[in-house]
Amino acid sequence: MRTRFRTYCMHGASPGNRAGFTFLELMVVMVIIGITVALVLPRVGAGWRRMEDREFLQEFVDTLKRSRLRAMNAGTIVFFRINGAERVYDFEDPPRRPIPPNVDIFADRLERDPQTGDYCLLFFPDGSLSGGDIEIVFDKVRSFRLYVHPLFGTVHLSRVSS
Repeated sequence: MRTRFRTYCMHGASPGNRAGFTFLELMVVMVIIGITVALVLPRVGAGWRRMEDREFLQEFVDTLKRSRLRAMNAGTIVFFRINGAERVYDFEDPPRRPIPPNVDIFADRLERDPQTGDYCLLFFPDGSLSGGDIEIVFDKVRSFRLYVHPLFGTVHLSRVSS
């Protein structure tokens, strides 16, 4: 005579029930995960974009400061160049640092290099400069004003309120 063994699932489940999730439970979990991702992903993307904008702004300010230091150390005039047509800036000739596509740069009283057509701030060996304020606008919404003191060459960055 054969003996029949019954196996039971843990937690006292009856032999007819199986451990696991139903299709409906899995679908509910997938919907919850989908809603969570849909709410979180745009915020992560916006945060990433703002981080890139801050990096560009910091690099732009640092390049301005390096231009002044280079003029003072070398004892010559240094041109900080902005080429709007090619969307680049730098104190090198030709400028090589890219301006991101979501950035617009506006400036008052910049010199224009007749040979290259670049707009320039001129830093003199005594630390002073010619030029005016620079406004950097991100995504046509967020604006920052760079004020470079004409005598001392110090850079002050401030956010422009809308």
